[in-house]
Amino acid sequence: MKSKGIFIFIAVFAAIAGLLFMIGTSVEIIIFLGGFAMIILGIILMKKEITWRRNSDIVNGKVTKYHQYEDRTDVNRTGISIMYTMEVEYVTTSNKLIIAKEQSGSTSKKYPEGAEIKVRYSREDPSLFIVEGDNSRIYAMTAVMGMGAAIVALFGYILTSANS
Repeated sequence: MKSKGIFIFIAVFAAIAGLLFMIGTSVEIIIFLGGFAMIILGIILMKKEITWRRNSDIVNGKVTKYHQYEDRTDVNRTGISIMYTMEVEYVTTSNKLIIAKEQSGSTSKKYPEGAEIKVRYSREDPSLFIVEGDNSRIYAMTAVMGMGAAIVALFGYILTSANS
């Protein structure tokens, strides 16, 4: 579910944008291309998510506990966010007991400890799971594609208006 490919994609685009800027390409064209890059990135991530979901199983699980930690990702911020990572216990379709933590934390406890939930886990790595019905990643990918489309439309309009 996590991928270095996203960072490589962004780094390559940044390098290309830098080169285009250095050879005198207008900022509008670079931003226009950035919109296309966002659309492509969203499509790639959506395809990976759909593939992951197709290669997963859904079982009953139970929230066993939460791990609490402090988030200090912004060094200039004076406050500290308290984050929670849910730990879930479930049995795979091959009868293997899995106790796994979420991959990302949240500022709130999503479910009470002891709550029964539906878990979608990866067949390749059963410790990777999402709560069934949690479509937040799909919403994020759709938002990335939508922002890319808005950028392409806006800067496409600016570019065509400037040339006419």
